[in-house]
Amino acid sequence: MPKSSAIREALREAFPILLLVVLFGFLFSQLLSTHMLARKADGLYSGGSTWGDLAWHLSMLSNFAERGIAAVRENPIYPGTKLSYPFLPDLLSAWLVRCGLSLQTSLVLPAWLALVGSVIALYFLARSVGASVPGAMVTPFLLFLNGSLAGYYYLWRDRQILADLPLSQFLLRSDCSHSPEHNLRFSNFIADFVLPQRAADFGTCFGIVVVVFLWLYWRDGSHKNLLYAGLLLSSMPLIHFHSFVALGIAAGFLFVTQLLRELRNWRAAIEAWLWFAVSIAVIALPQVVWISPVGAGHFMRLQFGWMKASEPVLWFWFKNLTPHLVVFAVAYWWAPPKLKRFYLAFVCLFVVTNVIVFQPYDFDNLKLMFWWFMMSCVITGLWLGERWRRKTPGGIAVSVVVVAMMIATGSLAVWRELHLSWRMFSTEDLALAHYVREQTPPDAIFLTSDKHNNPVSCLGGRRILMGYRGWLWTHGIDYGQRSFDVRDMFQGSARAAALLQRYHVNYVLLEADKAAEWGESRKFYTDQFPMVFESANYTLVRIAR
Repeated sequence: MPKSSAIREALREAFPILLLVVLFGFLFSQLLSTHMLARKADGLYSGGSTWGDLAWHLSMLSNFAERGIAAVRENPIYPGTKLSYPFLPDLLSAWLVRCGLSLQTSLVLPAWLALVGSVIALYFLARSVGASVPGAMVTPFLLFLNGSLAGYYYLWRDRQILADLPLSQFLLRSDCSHSPEHNLRFSNFIADFVLPQRAADFGTCFGIVVVVFLWLYWRDGSHKNLLYAGLLLSSMPLIHFHSFVALGIAAGFLFVTQLLRELRNWRAAIEAWLWFAVSIAVIALPQVVWISPVGAGHFMRLQFGWMKASEPVLWFWFKNLTPHLVVFAVAYWWAPPKLKRFYLAFVCLFVVTNVIVFQPYDFDNLKLMFWWFMMSCVITGLWLGERWRRKTPGGIAVSVVVVAMMIATGSLAVWRELHLSWRMFSTEDLALAHYVREQTPPDAIFLTSDKHNNPVSCLGGRRILMGYRGWLWTHGIDYGQRSFDVRDMFQGSARAAALLQRYHVNYVLLEADKAAEWGESRKFYTDQFPMVFESANYTLVRIAR
């Protein structure tokens, strides 16, 4: 092939990827920059679903940046317990802060690279299963702009009640892809997965590459691809544990499928999968033991139908996945036999998540279902691409209508996220955090309220005695006794002095807006201990040691 022809061919192959990078790169840059501590005159802002979980990641990130890598051994919002959470993404951001990057850049840059990498990996996965270029290009849109059309029905119904509200304000009121009051739980993945849960960004990127290697083994039988899949999956417990579990389950079903199909040659099947299993046993299991919460066995429980509540399970899923279930079924029927068998492993994963809940918070099962949905989008991209390739008016029309229906609700959910902006930290919070970083020892322990956006832990990088109880619950921590003790300390009870010493408290933060909730006794602390920082809403006292 002449050199000029080779260049043109390379550019033709690269153009779809470049187009996806530009489109999704711009979208993710807008979302991340506005949701990850956007600076305004009166403080730092976040918005939408990110406003909650971002504070937890900031607590880890700032703690690592201030105290070093040794801090990964301890939960920063519940000192005395180990950190049972995949921490590598936040450790990476902490390293970037130490290298001189701003806190916002350290959050945005790695997440953006991981998300754009996910889009590229998804394109190559779709191409590897046989999808045409248009089919592979549409696959990321189907995945990241997901949402049930039922959301539009409920949106229309609510609009009849709130007809006087301006349309823009009405659309910003609630996420039509996630409506608990209507039991719409299978929400948009950008809004409720990759944006608020930073670890999921990296888990998605690594996980899709794992699926690529698993598929290449399934398609070609090359043992080295199974080894690569095992090695990469083994790196994921400290990156995104839910993706590790989900893909481990799917791989287990692939092994069983192969074993049942090759009973006469079962030894060869087992030998092939040993390449995968050994790396999991040697590399992944120690990580699992390291981050597993104490008493995590009570996390898993049988619960048929996930979050269906009192609704019939078929109606629940019809409502949550319209038109996706019908489209996925058609795409599966059309798929080649080998791909069908591969896809069934992910269907089995979906069934498992409808029978077993893996964490105290039921909604977290969505992190496992994501992988069934991802593979469903891949086979749908294959089917849609074929309709487009034939270039018949009917096929093209069907493709356009199907894609429009599958991404309509998710597109509105993402538009909503782009327009949400709420202040997370005021200038007063920033002043307190600056004092804490500059004037207090890195290993100090602070007694504070348990509000999630706590400037001491999120920006100051210091441990607080008891943080947001919603996170403690989902991490399997029994905080009952400490909660009583925190209240006693704040109230200055007869036990207060002994409790301050027992918990090694170095500073107490009195917060005007939390004084009534915790019964804070300002007199008890300001009469006995020196005030080291004071502002309109905060009084920080140092406990002598």
